[in-house]
Amino acid sequence: MENHEGGTESEHDRAIQPGERLIHRTTSLCRECKGAVEAQVVATASGEVWMHKRCEEHGPQEVRISDSAAWYEATRAIEPRATPPAQAPRAVEHGCPFDCGPCEAHAQDVRLPVVTITSACNLDCPICYVHNRNEGAYHMGVDEFRALLGHLVTDHRGELDLLNFTGGEPTLHPHLLDFLRLAREAGVHRVSLCSNGLKLARDEALVEQIAALGGRVALSFDTFEHEADVQLQGARLLDLKLRCLDLLEKHRVDTTLIPVMTLGVNDHEIGRILDLALRKPNVRHVEVHTITYTGQGGASFPRTGRISMHEVLRRIEETTGGLLRVDDFVPSPCAHPLCYQIAYLLLDPEGGPPVPLTRLMRRETLYRCLSDRLYIEPGRPLEEALQEAIDRLWCEEGAEAERLLRLLRGLVERVFPRGRPLSPQEALRACEEASKAVYIHAHMDEETFDTERIVQCCDANCYPDGRTVPVCSYNILYREKEANFMAQPRQWGERRGQTSLPRRLPLLPSSPGPRP
Repeated sequence: MENHEGGTESEHDRAIQPGERLIHRTTSLCRECKGAVEAQVVATASGEVWMHKRCEEHGPQEVRISDSAAWYEATRAIEPRATPPAQAPRAVEHGCPFDCGPCEAHAQDVRLPVVTITSACNLDCPICYVHNRNEGAYHMGVDEFRALLGHLVTDHRGELDLLNFTGGEPTLHPHLLDFLRLAREAGVHRVSLCSNGLKLARDEALVEQIAALGGRVALSFDTFEHEADVQLQGARLLDLKLRCLDLLEKHRVDTTLIPVMTLGVNDHEIGRILDLALRKPNVRHVEVHTITYTGQGGASFPRTGRISMHEVLRRIEETTGGLLRVDDFVPSPCAHPLCYQIAYLLLDPEGGPPVPLTRLMRRETLYRCLSDRLYIEPGRPLEEALQEAIDRLWCEEGAEAERLLRLLRGLVERVFPRGRPLSPQEALRACEEASKAVYIHAHMDEETFDTERIVQCCDANCYPDGRTVPVCSYNILYREKEANFMAQPRQWGERRGQTSLPRRLPLLPSSPGPRP
């Protein structure tokens, strides 16, 4: 018997309980052996969403993946823009997610290339979701990076929006500055490095050098509270983080704050972290990650901290006093809609409250402005959307309408000046200085793993030989096989995954319709 999305019932299915409703079937992973298992995603009578699955060896398993079935279904129904990978895919042999590279079932090109340049780290965070090896640490070679960069630039036809260095701790790599220089010479629009900030806070010369090369810093910043600091990062680091932020501001380094949101630990602080970002002129984005239970630390972190994307959105609305609401966010057009939620705030240079772009334009318009990129880049769609918003505001009266009209006109004049078009770099700078972006990024672990999301993933760990592996698959499965990061690499043996990935069909008529 088929369900409404073309999946068939299985002998492993859990019986649907009274008041429950099957949303869809997928392939997930066993939390113990990481083998592929069939899974049912179910709406409960209370309006939550749970994933149920059963491993032959380790028995039945379940996890809550959303507090709102209505939001989950409406969001999932949004079809991302089709941008197949540029490189030749590998044939499906073992099934998703065991053929990454990408395989021929993968549906999205890489929009956020992640380059893991070192296994060395100067912290051992209790929430760390990767494996690192400090003894005899691995550092990617300069020639390896040149080869990797060459593949990416070729695959993206000479124009690469983003490149992100990670580790370990990238500031410990002996050739980090060389890598930044090479990426800049290759014309990458935004080159960032994920950092805990310890070395940056103690080495102002390094911050100055990163600034000179146009590098960006994505700084982990989880909390203002000492107890939560120790619980999440294993040490009291707030003073060092604030010192790092001051140096980044002093040298005008474009910065992203990355808090890992954990239920009952720091979820009440998201409004305060957003307020800090609004007060720092060099902070361009806040990217909230939901805690994920994998890697050397996260796998053993208490599961009471698990938080769904919709809960993060609600916490943002609650802790900002409605400055940002749930419906101010849209999914990324180039990823699975349950992976990213995105909002943009237009700043008031005269000190008035910032304004979400969705208060000035339809959510569908903001979605269209993102196009097939993770971050807005100034172009014709954005210019037209801003002009449409200006035209609508002409019809409205009152002080607030006048203020919003002033903000929009100022943005258009800065980013799209008449008579002297800005270069792409100048336009990007002007756009970022006039706004702040807030991203929610929901990583998966083996408990929440969903192959439907993996095949639409646009974030990939990239290798010098041109291979790319979706980040969640890499963190859960592939990294632990590599001697660069594990003293004793793990073996998979013969694992079988999902070999048939049917196109998602529209939801049942009773479900909320798609709306970005």
